[in-house]
Amino acid sequence: SNIKNKTIHWKYIKSIEPPRVAHVRCAEVISKENQFAQITVRFHSQQVLAIYDRFGRLMHGSEILAKDVLEYVVFEKHICNQYGTWRIHEKIIPDWMPAPTPVAKTFVKPTPPPPEEEITQAEAKPDVAVMQTEPSGGTGPQVVTA
Repeated sequence: SNIKNKTIHWKYIKSIEPPRVAHVRCAEVISKENQFAQITVRFHSQQVLAIYDRFGRLMHGSEILAKDVLEYVVFEKHICNQYGTWRIHEKIIPDWMPAPTPVAKTFVKPTPPPPEEEITQAEAKPDVAVMQTEPSGGTGPQVVTA
């Protein structure tokens, strides 16, 4: 859903360092026969990324500027399945890495509401009116609603 109505231009330029295995683990899930292997690999490469919105305006990145990218990717394989393949399980973002820059979003500009006609004081009818009673025969002001 994040890439709906967007155009992505991505290019892998080169590897700055060869990929390096950072962590390996094998774990049993529910039973001893159900084993999964996970490998965390560190990738340090140069990449180009440009994201355009549905109107063709650049939202993020650049097609000209190559950036150094440091990624930690976790690959996973179901060991018990002899025909199983390695798949991407997760991408890890360490705490010490800077936060990614937020992507600007495009919205439909709302149309302003039509201006209300001004009502003159003579045309206005109040919802509540206060009537004064005569001082000789009343007990105070009376409230009348329209």
